[in-house]
Amino acid sequence: MSPVMTTASAESLKLPGVTAPSLTGLSVRVPTPDDLTEEDLLRSFHEKRRALATQRERLPGEPLELGDDVQLNVVGYCDGTLIPFSARFGMTTELAPIEALPGFCEGVAEGGKVGGSMQIALDLPADYPVEHLQGKPARFLVDVVAARQVTLLPESSPEFLAKLGMGSTLEEVMDHLREELEDELAAQLWVQAQDMVLDELARRAPVELPQALVDEELRRRWVQAEGQAMLEHQFDVEEQQEAFQGWLTDPTTRAEVERRLHIGIVLKAVTEAEKLQLTPEKLEELIRDHVEPFGLSAQDAHAALRETRETTQRLTELGWYLLAVEHVMNKAKVTFEGAEQG
Repeated sequence: MSPVMTTASAESLKLPGVTAPSLTGLSVRVPTPDDLTEEDLLRSFHEKRRALATQRERLPGEPLELGDDVQLNVVGYCDGTLIPFSARFGMTTELAPIEALPGFCEGVAEGGKVGGSMQIALDLPADYPVEHLQGKPARFLVDVVAARQVTLLPESSPEFLAKLGMGSTLEEVMDHLREELEDELAAQLWVQAQDMVLDELARRAPVELPQALVDEELRRRWVQAEGQAMLEHQFDVEEQQEAFQGWLTDPTTRAEVERRLHIGIVLKAVTEAEKLQLTPEKLEELIRDHVEPFGLSAQDAHAALRETRETTQRLTELGWYLLAVEHVMNKAKVTFEGAEQG
């Protein structure tokens, strides 16, 4: 049977119970982040330039070039089996050298054509995320679904600087970019603080997670990321099983799923112990605050909550999670190293 379809019983997927931990004395100290680098600034500047670039859809059969925006279907193989996490369908990316997989984008640019298929052979880097595949020869099957030629404006041209609206000189633009990145870094620090608080909360309430529960959550994530697309692209059951097995046995992925399940179970206990109430008004507020960073409005949040019964249920579950996190963070003491001097 395809792993896209679950075989787990409802009994095996029951969440274990846990006593809500005390929120007294919940305290974390967030370490000072690394300073912004010149590379950070240049990467952000490059993204700004691309956002304002002229784009042209490439025609079927037209060759690719480095710098294009491409849409790819990709599957990788090593030692005769599918590489875990390598199946990507409809993946969009800039066709530019990437540190994590040297030679891949260069190979696509060298022989790729819109609508064509190709095979790229390369050695996986010594720091490849899947440890037992590090340094080994691999091959990637690539379908080029679509591509756009990207023409950048000269970086110091008046036209580009006017469109960018971040200063009249490159020096002013870089100063503005640094401030923007520092604001983003501050937001990331708060996310890190939240993660640290939730980890401390979970430490106070140990939970033994059934293997079937962890496996089912891994299966659900795999289906969303790869499984459904593999089914639609008619991969056979054996290859689907190979791909899913990679998710099941990867220690980093499994540890993160166990962590998220643990935190979710503990937060559920907190909502019950603290008698938290999720009113319709509070739910809409939480969802609105959650989607605003992605450019969605209060009207978008309002509409999403009423889209379908399934969507409403998923967003309500998210609302309970956000409500519990908000409650816990209001009880926690968060200290940022270096804040006294900042």
